[in-house]
Amino acid sequence: MSTARPIRPAQLDSPFAPKDQEAVRHLEQLPVLDLLRACRKLSNLWGLNPDAMASLLGTSRSTWFRWIEAAEASREPLWTADQRARALTLLRIFEAAGDLHQEEQDLLAWPHEPLQAPGFEGQTPLCVMQSSFEGLLRVRDYLNFLLNVWS
Repeated sequence: MSTARPIRPAQLDSPFAPKDQEAVRHLEQLPVLDLLRACRKLSNLWGLNPDAMASLLGTSRSTWFRWIEAAEASREPLWTADQRARALTLLRIFEAAGDLHQEEQDLLAWPHEPLQAPGFEGQTPLCVMQSSFEGLLRVRDYLNFLLNVWS
């Protein structure tokens, strides 16, 4: 058994700034602008292109870029309840992955690595997450299962 401590998202240049650790516990209360900024950081950490991030948030590439422009001007874009739920789920996935992975490189690489677990059949978590909102939930539930098994 490893004695290494899991990487917490705040230990990296993560979507969760150290001052936002209290907000991590209450993600639902984060304003859309903060969620967008966190998703942008997550996109950079995972090496996602704009099309991939837009897909994860259930929007188009052009809308993703409009949101980024709004964020850079400190304007809060309008999001649907679905887009907010997707962003919250993505951030919870990142947090759960941080609890599971001991090494930074593993935390950042795992969404791109094929899984042989039931429900994945060799697909990467990223492919499953991009398939639908249900795919995001499947990845979140898989990570939560692993956390419960190993805790």
